[in-house]
Amino acid sequence: MSETGDLHIAETAAAAGISKPTLLRWIKDGKVKDAQRRDRNGWRIFSPAEVTAIRTLAASTKPTKNS
Repeated sequence: MSETGDLHIAETAAAAGISKPTLLRWIKDGKVKDAQRRDRNGWRIFSPAEVTAIRTLAASTKPTKNS
């Protein structure tokens, strides 16, 4: 985490209690807006507000069972 509270994708997923692949799928499916910023390596950087929105979605989403 940076001094401003920004998180990379794995940190964001962990903070929301979901997996990184789930977060990437939500971005691809349009459930979550992609990060507004990228670091110098092109990695996503999520702001505290974006993390809060992802946490809210995660809390309201029921897990699915793959069978």
